[in-house]
Amino acid sequence: MHQAERNGYPGRRFRDERLLEAKVTAVRAAVPGMTDVTLRGPAFARFACKPGAHLPVEVPGGAQGPVLRTYSVWRHTPADASLTLRIALHRPGGPGCAWAGAVTPGARVRTGVPRNRIVLDPRARHHVFVGEETGAVPLLTMVDALPPGAVTHGVLETTGPEAEFPAPDGARTLRWVHRGRASAAASPVLVAAVRRLELPPGPGVAYVAGEAATCRAVVRHFVTERGWPRYAVKTQTHWTPGKCGIL
Repeated sequence: MHQAERNGYPGRRFRDERLLEAKVTAVRAAVPGMTDVTLRGPAFARFACKPGAHLPVEVPGGAQGPVLRTYSVWRHTPADASLTLRIALHRPGGPGCAWAGAVTPGARVRTGVPRNRIVLDPRARHHVFVGEETGAVPLLTMVDALPPGAVTHGVLETTGPEAEFPAPDGARTLRWVHRGRASAAASPVLVAAVRRLELPPGPGVAYVAGEAATCRAVVRHFVTERGWPRYAVKTQTHWTPGKCGIL
């Protein structure tokens, strides 16, 4: 919900939001190009954090002052008031990437509250998950939350096998495809993989997250090629080249 510098809210949209105090307790490399940042704060013990949530975090913005950037929630543990963000480190990046790449345990931060653009539909006959690596973070937390026996399909995209990662508890995953050094923007690799998916007859619910142009292409596929109703395809755009504040 989600992911890195390109997945940020402009600070002005949250000027009136009451921010919460938290502390960075751990920073760990996850897979190439992604890092896990764990925060702890008393408010995290009270949140009802739904799978697929994202969290606004205040980061230094240089001359313009602090700005808010949003990151997908990878793990939430109310029992110890902690929350882990999994963040894609795009290069080059702006304030959000600079913060995520340099932050160390002990740093103090301020955050908003977790929020969701898409959530699991418990009435779905089957679930389909589609996204590149920034979308994979919230999507895999949603996969993790499905009950045993839920019919699940989908495909995720990243650069190569070394950048793949399973769902948070490690018990489930989805099939990955690789684009190599090509851009994730308007990715033909991911759309082609979605076309090859063998799905049960009749619509289920699709959850599509990541770069904006790729999300639009996947939506068109489900609606125009498979005949699904538009409301059955839930989208969460994280970034588009050259812009921030998309999510």
